[in-house]
Amino acid sequence: MADIQQETLGQYVTGLLNRGTTRDDIIAELLEQGHDERFVRQLVQETAKLRYARRRSQGMALILVGAVICFVSFLLTINSSFSHSSFPVVLYGLTSVGIILVFAGFMMIF
Repeated sequence: MADIQQETLGQYVTGLLNRGTTRDDIIAELLEQGHDERFVRQLVQETAKLRYARRRSQGMALILVGAVICFVSFLLTINSSFSHSSFPVVLYGLTSVGIILVFAGFMMIF
């Protein structure tokens, strides 16, 4: 027997949102399937809120990681300012990585 997986209505709406389907198209599709209009609107609204909350939390995590990397880069630069062997790597490499992560986090939030 084939293993048939059934997805919940919330997972179905999340999948449609991830594929780029507009909210109005999702509502129209669910209404065609025979669901209650008020239920459909609330479901789409709550699913979109959940999706954006997940993206915000991922963005905040990226910002935090980027800030920690920038701080570590600062500490390494201050402590190794007298040795010139790894100075450019720490100063320019780690700082650039930290800044890129911070901006990637901001892009996920906004």
